Amino acid sequence: MMNPVLRREAITSLRGWKNFAVLTFYLSMMTTGAIIFFYTSVYQSYRFTFDPQSVVYLYIVLGSIQMALIVLSVPALTAGSISGERERQTLDLLLVTKLSPFSIVIGKLLSSMAFVLLLIVSTLPVFSIVFYFGSVGIGSVLTLVCFTLTTAFMLGGISVFFSCIYKKTVVSIMLVYIFTGILCFGTLLLVLLPMAVRGYDQLSTISTLIKLIPNPGVGFFSLMDNQMGTNIVNDVFFENGIGKNSFTLWAAKNLWVLHMVFQLVIGSVFIALAAGLINPVREHKQKNKAPKTKK
Repeated sequence: MMNPVLRREAITSLRGWKNFAVLTFYLSMMTTGAIIFFYTSVYQSYRFTFDPQSVVYLYIVLGSIQMALIVLSVPALTAGSISGERERQTLDLLLVTKLSPFSIVIGKLLSSMAFVLLLIVSTLPVFSIVFYFGSVGIGSVLTLVCFTLTTAFMLGGISVFFSCIYKKTVVSIMLVYIFTGILCFGTLLLVLLPMAVRGYDQLSTISTLIKLIPNPGVGFFSLMDNQMGTNIVNDVFFENGIGKNSFTLWAAKNLWVLHMVFQLVIGSVFIALAAGLINPVREHKQKNKAPKTKK
């Protein structure tokens, strides 16, 4: 049976113009990237020879644009899921229904994930250009889709969590972007600062590998590196040599797999925390524990 919250969100979202505007902007950015790539390639072909295998770079460009748009759009789409209900004063109506807090949170998250899936599926015709030249297989594209969806799942879970804490949607969105910035740039600082003090030898340590697992940008780069067969990540970590056991070799080559596992775990944890935050039983217990003031 379909989640009632998901069904309601699916019906109401299609009545407005915002989702269609986001979809149009999303496709415009992806198409513009493809047009610019082909324009530069055709321009160069008049002077040099055009290699169809160079279209593989179009796949990297499209994947990068899609990843960036998902990171920017998911918090904006999801961070107002619960706080928006508070602003409309309809959250209490949801809580008094037979739906559990977990069902409410999952319904809100799935509604955003469904729209993200629509965005990704709508770009498949653009990715089909890569298939025409045979540069990248469909398995690689499906892997990229799964990676993008897990990223959206993690960011969606974080967004719902902050939406349960703060009453204002704008505050929730800003905090999600700050949290995402910490994952992207904070983990890099944890790696770059020891390098600045102790030298490049710090890069080839297992602790550096662990610090970079939460980074979505590094995970995406590792995926592209693995699919293109360049093995840049593996060479960087083991250039100076560390304990080359089977796990560290596999982890350096498949850092994107560890990042996907991290995303699924973190997303699930934040969803569980969000469900606990809007639990009316929890709020009732907190009110009873609050000290009563004497009249």
